[in-house]
Amino acid sequence: MTEEKVAQLEHISQLLIFQIKNVHQLIGKAWYELEIARGDLREIIDICEEWEEKAELKQEGQGYLS
Repeated sequence: MTEEKVAQLEHISQLLIFQIKNVHQLIGKAWYELEIARGDLREIIDICEEWEEKAELKQEGQGYLS
């Protein structure tokens, strides 16, 4: 194998290592963002359920007075 080919392989290998490290960092950031989004979604669901319960209780209370 010529020195040129070896140098080319070394360069491509270094790029590949950099890209894999970059992908690893991006995946870590994506998991972090996903966990934040899941927490926000849980909070939205809790608030909606509480709101629905209060609306049902209010509606039931008005029904008894009619």
